[in-house]
Amino acid sequence: MTSASSVSRSSSSVGRFSVRSRPKVNLDLDGQHDGLVNVYTTGDTIKGTVTVTVDHDTRFDELEITFEGTSRTSVERQSMPGRTGAYQTFLRLRQPIEDAAYPTPRILEAGRTYDFPFVFVVPQRLLPHVCSHPKTNIHVEQSHTMLPPTFGDPMLASDGKSLLDDLTPDMCRISYIVRATLQRNLLSQNGPIDTLASIGKKVRVVPMVDEEPPLNIPDDETLYCVRKEKDVKRGFMRGKQGRIVVAASQPKPIQLNPTSNDDTSIVSTVATVHLRFDPLGNEEPPRLGTVWSRLRATTFYSAEPWGDYPSTSSIRTWAQVGRGMFTEAVPLSTMCVASAQWTKHTSADAPRRDSMHSTSSTESLPGPSASFSGNIFYTASVVVPITLPKSKTFVPTFHSCLVARIYSLELSLSYHTPNANILTPTTSLKIPIQLTCQPQADARPKNTVVEITQEEVNAEFFSPRSIAPRWISEPEVTPPEYTAVRTAHLLPDRSRILPPSATANPGRMRTAC
Repeated sequence: MTSASSVSRSSSSVGRFSVRSRPKVNLDLDGQHDGLVNVYTTGDTIKGTVTVTVDHDTRFDELEITFEGTSRTSVERQSMPGRTGAYQTFLRLRQPIEDAAYPTPRILEAGRTYDFPFVFVVPQRLLPHVCSHPKTNIHVEQSHTMLPPTFGDPMLASDGKSLLDDLTPDMCRISYIVRATLQRNLLSQNGPIDTLASIGKKVRVVPMVDEEPPLNIPDDETLYCVRKEKDVKRGFMRGKQGRIVVAASQPKPIQLNPTSNDDTSIVSTVATVHLRFDPLGNEEPPRLGTVWSRLRATTFYSAEPWGDYPSTSSIRTWAQVGRGMFTEAVPLSTMCVASAQWTKHTSADAPRRDSMHSTSSTESLPGPSASFSGNIFYTASVVVPITLPKSKTFVPTFHSCLVARIYSLELSLSYHTPNANILTPTTSLKIPIQLTCQPQADARPKNTVVEITQEEVNAEFFSPRSIAPRWISEPEVTPPEYTAVRTAHLLPDRSRILPPSATANPGRMRTAC
């Protein structure tokens, strides 16, 4: 009897003190495919449903559904061993849920399913307070408040097997996530909050990006070289035959399609290389050989917000405070141009301008070389098609507070001279090129692009939409408001995006060693 009674009491104790399971929260996105991440662009709606179930009656206070964008960097310090980095939440949209949408009292009943639909609209721009750090260039804020693309966040490609390779170093990442958090206040309405359950689902954002004006390249910028001169020798250890000039201007941008994974889609542009040969006497121009093209993707990242557009000179200047640059080159094509014909000119045909920096016309003539004697010269033009490979993933050119991505096109040209049988001389250019993003006309439905402005946010703030569980009538939903603006109206909080050194700016940016 004693043994049986002991066993009975023990079993009862285990039942009383057993840990009850937490609520189960599921987040389903419309159009989600197993193993793949949904892709959205500017103006797209992110729709889905949050489902909550419990195995025992559970008290709660709020279900928070948010769409968040974050940026993270890590930089090796030059002044001392170790790393420094920064973290920024640049976007946080919150799904408002009215009190009437929750059960009364706030208790989730066992055996019942609660479905909360949500919808977010991918904005075109960020709010101005995101980029309130000090700046030395008045145009930086315009670029920093554009929505940046998903960057460096590992995701499966459309084949469901390989990871996307967007040429991003491990030192920076830009991510987007839809998050649902079930919360309960422990003591009072303003007391500590207990997270009963939380779930997040990544999404990929490729915003629409328009073409910007051509770059004005400073003299000390080593990322680009749009004109180069080189002596043409008769052979190894022989005298000069003349001087060759190679020049090119910024080509039209490569336009990406944000939501298309179709391998048959063509993403390309063309670059025109202009050549000029100034002979010393009556020499013939060299015979052209091969053109190699490569796309160089350069990523700038920093532990402090960029006050100007990044460059190689800024990296050298600020290396001590935590800024870095990473470049990766992708081979594009190899093309034989031996059939290109030189055109003979006299000094009367010489152009008035001495450079090619501001024109892309195939009929333009490069300016004379340093050794031009003012008599006869030859010109030629080579058109190089540029098509992006399918093995890599490319994001549009962008500049954000912590991370930036730019591109340059490297073109190398070989030519042949008499008696030069050992080494084939080559000359190279690195010209800027933009990658923009616009949807194709037939790639996605023609939705009206929704841009959420500050005035619209303020006007709609006190009229939140009603989102109810499915067991209550489900009202029509509209785009969400910005939580940051709502917080600013109720209780100003200037600690969300700023680095510790810039206390006058709103937001929060954490710096960690």
